[in-house]
Amino acid sequence: AEDYAGKPVIAIVNTWSDLNPCHGHFRERAEDVKRGVWQAGGFPVELPAMSLGEPFMKPSTMLYRNLLAMETEELLRANPVDGVVLMGGCDKTVPALVMGALSMNLPAIFVPAGPMLRGHWRGKTLGSGSDVWKYSADLRAGVLPPSAWGEMEDGIARSNGTCMTMGTASTMAAVTEAMGLTLPGASSIPAVDSAHARMAAAAGRRAVELVWEGLAPRDIVTRAAIDNAITTLMALGGSTNAVIHLVAMAGRAGIELPLSRFDEISRTTPVLANLRPSGEYLMEDFFYAGGLRALLKNLGDRLERSCRTVNGRTIGENIADAEVFLPDV
Repeated sequence: AEDYAGKPVIAIVNTWSDLNPCHGHFRERAEDVKRGVWQAGGFPVELPAMSLGEPFMKPSTMLYRNLLAMETEELLRANPVDGVVLMGGCDKTVPALVMGALSMNLPAIFVPAGPMLRGHWRGKTLGSGSDVWKYSADLRAGVLPPSAWGEMEDGIARSNGTCMTMGTASTMAAVTEAMGLTLPGASSIPAVDSAHARMAAAAGRRAVELVWEGLAPRDIVTRAAIDNAITTLMALGGSTNAVIHLVAMAGRAGIELPLSRFDEISRTTPVLANLRPSGEYLMEDFFYAGGLRALLKNLGDRLERSCRTVNGRTIGENIADAEVFLPDV
């Protein structure tokens, strides 16, 4: 009881699993978050949650998104906690965790898993979630021998983290940042980059401050913030799954989101990111190019810059000094 006295209790909802390589670094990252919570005068408690991993769960993790959303909400409702750090990354974990947090509406901050490093094989740069399908088709057709397939497998996934293409995982991390629920730039950091550990600790510190400030997710996820998320989705050329998830996330915030709104925003938003599967580059390149902050700055007045974010500043303030370092990306 003395350990708890006067300290905000911060729940770390961790979706780590041995069967989910996207979250394979989350045991270490949870320790980074805890360190940040302690530094800010909070008391961290880790709450394991169901891990929805695309590589092994069949037929689809989509069947379990709402189950994880319910679990997240009830973990926060049933336990004596004051705030929460949400740790997720693989496709459906991002919307599920955010949906549960929006329903419970405790002060919350999201820590995205981050993409894995780009793949390499026989002089080619590989992107998981795109090249794996290409070469599996070659393998079945007899064009690619099994030995070469084994080499490709060894080279395509070189680290923990989510798919390094602009698939659902990176898309949902980016739109969650655009909604204001992560620290600035958090969604672009590769999983094994040292900046990721620093971001996790900073999120832990900020979680404590959120409790004292009383800033909750539904204060941040407004209609304008949802529009920012859709605009970001279009500018990234992101996953079509984001349409399904954003409608559900908006619903948890009490905001009706018709499909026509996606069409309206798409007609005035250019695609700015040259990322696979529709483009050439991968998430590691995007990070070096300036990351999501740089892309958001380039959206200009298409973005509602007055929206509040989880760090207490507006999104406009968060991207004011952003720069593009690799224009081709």
